[in-house]
Amino acid sequence: MPRVLGTSITNCAPPLALLVLSLAYLIVAYQYPPTSRVFPVMVAWAMLGLVGLDLVSRTQTRAGRVVVRWLNPASAAPRGEAPVARRELAAILSVAGFVAGLVLIGILYVIPLFVFASVRWRGKRSYVVSLGVAVATTVFIWLLFARLLRIELYAGLFGGGG
Repeated sequence: MPRVLGTSITNCAPPLALLVLSLAYLIVAYQYPPTSRVFPVMVAWAMLGLVGLDLVSRTQTRAGRVVVRWLNPASAAPRGEAPVARRELAAILSVAGFVAGLVLIGILYVIPLFVFASVRWRGKRSYVVSLGVAVATTVFIWLLFARLLRIELYAGLFGGGG
């Protein structure tokens, strides 16, 4: 199997595929009218940055190890914690649940629930801290998008957003 920077090509295939999709999305987003392209372009650039970090983290280089240590400390969890596969499955399911919640009940209801759950159970913080972070995040998002940018936040299928 061919290797690049100490990593097999097949290990880099998923982020490379996402890189191609993100570039295509960015190209399409720049075709929108100026006011309509702001958010899609921002998302595409963020995705390109995240894919870049993912690619670097997969290399067997010093930079790759630094990125893993800083952005994925769970990969080096101490013994006695859940196996890596179980933690990865939990992470995938939590993101899938978040996306399903966004579609079904909307942004302003899902974000506080997701943030609270993440801080409380993944971050192992108190209920008070978890609630405070969830409220602060929700207020910030509401102020930024609904008030400052005047963007109507998606209300979900159950909230009439269908």
